[in-house]
Amino acid sequence: MTSIETNSKEHQLKAVVTGLFFITATATAITGLKLYDPILQNQDFLAAGASASSRIRAGAVFELILAFANIGTGVMLYPYLKKYSASWGLAYALFRLLEVVFILIGVVSILTILSISHAYATASGDSIVSLQTFGSTLKIVHGWTFILGPHFMLGINTFIYSFIFYRTKLVPRKLSLLGIAGAILILLAALLEIFGFISHFSVQTVLLAIPIAVYEMVLAARLIVKGYNLQAYKQI
Repeated sequence: MTSIETNSKEHQLKAVVTGLFFITATATAITGLKLYDPILQNQDFLAAGASASSRIRAGAVFELILAFANIGTGVMLYPYLKKYSASWGLAYALFRLLEVVFILIGVVSILTILSISHAYATASGDSIVSLQTFGSTLKIVHGWTFILGPHFMLGINTFIYSFIFYRTKLVPRKLSLLGIAGAILILLAALLEIFGFISHFSVQTVLLAIPIAVYEMVLAARLIVKGYNLQAYKQI
């Protein structure tokens, strides 16, 4: 087997792993958020959380897998981005890491709410008000981690690697443009959320998030089926 064939198979394997990480990240992000519904979508979220404890814990596990998958995509993409520009590669790694940090803070806030919900189920008097206040505060914290992590930081790191893909032609430029557009739209969603124009569970937010979700799935399929453009890689 020649070195060219060996390198080609190595890059193909890396592309497949990267694609699988992207699919895992998207699937676990959607599943984890849906499993949190008893806490995130109920007025009496402490009572709802206590009665759906296993579901909430499962959601947390899915988000931990999401964090791992995000780290995986970061590790797999970094060498290709670094080859184009060390500073851009480092910037991508930094913003990907920050996204993971916000996700993990969100997981901790949800699990803490779950612990509070069990105490709330047997509480009485003034302790009920205190638990409600603490729980509401943590719910707000989770909301901000969702805006800053899976929206704002995701938008930045997606823009970085999609821009590099566009410049290097590692994947078709039309696909890279979809990524750039998706990144801009999710960043717009994050900014609108930060300034209070829309909520992070609004229809507008969902619509603005669809392009980046589609992009990640199409990119994953491309990487798994065809891999990177190795001719373009050699010219970086």
